[in-house]
Amino acid sequence: MKRNRSARGDAGRPARRLFRTLLTAVVGGTLVVTLAACSGSGASDSGGEPAVGEGSAREVVEPGTGQDGVADATGAVGIAEAPEEAVNRELITTGNATLAVDDPFEAAEQIADLVEEAGGRVEARDEQAATDGEPGSASMTLRIPADRVSATLDALDELGEVRDRHVETVDVTGTAQDLDARIEALRTSTDRLRELMADADRTSDLIEIEAELSTRQAELDSRVSERNRLSDEVAMSTLHVEIVAEDSPAAQARPGGFLGGLSAGWSALVSTFNVVVLVLGAIIPWLALAGVVLLVVVGVRRQIAKNRPTLPPTATPDPAPAD
Repeated sequence: MKRNRSARGDAGRPARRLFRTLLTAVVGGTLVVTLAACSGSGASDSGGEPAVGEGSAREVVEPGTGQDGVADATGAVGIAEAPEEAVNRELITTGNATLAVDDPFEAAEQIADLVEEAGGRVEARDEQAATDGEPGSASMTLRIPADRVSATLDALDELGEVRDRHVETVDVTGTAQDLDARIEALRTSTDRLRELMADADRTSDLIEIEAELSTRQAELDSRVSERNRLSDEVAMSTLHVEIVAEDSPAAQARPGGFLGGLSAGWSALVSTFNVVVLVLGAIIPWLALAGVVLLVVVGVRRQIAKNRPTLPPTATPDPAPAD
């Protein structure tokens, strides 16, 4: 019996070994095939179609690759950073100045010649001859080309002493653009109305269109006139010049600051006092006359009261006693 067991045990060992070998081979083959399949699919996923991130990056780069891409980028930046087109500003310049000279009339003639040489004109001129208490003076309103205002003001220094000077500039570009837009719209509207009037068949339509055309044309003429006036003010600046004699009060330099205010206040006080004195001087004679008249009236009334006769008192009868 012992032999039989040992023989059977010795005969079962090779079978077990063969089974284990086959099982190990099957399991190993299965693992190898599985790993090969996983690695193959991963390789196909990574090498076949590009990843989303890489494809997106390639699509972004491809339109702008090379010199064309640089040009496109440069063009985009140029459009974004391009400065706005410079607007032709329309400015109205006005100014005034006071000129102290020895002879205001002669200085006015020289200024007129100066303005004419600059291409301008004298729009207004007022001259006052000297009197016993006041020296002569003159005032002028000048229209000068806008680009010659500074040169004209500098030329005044050669004629005399410029005591004060003020120049102001107002930007009317927005107003001018608005007028241009309105004028363009009105012209388009009037042209359209003329076309409708030419094609009108009925008299009523013709009359209605003609009335509307007259209204639009009047508004257009008004806007054009306003635009022309604005253009003239822009092209020709206005300068007011006061010409005074050297020894006149207007030619005296006035201090500024606190002293200037004190001087102006004292001058106002003196002027007010002079006015009050003048009014009192004009009223006092009339007050004296009124006083005399009042005294005469009072005296006459008193005299009449003295000369009036005194009447005796009237006796009043006593009332009868009651029964």
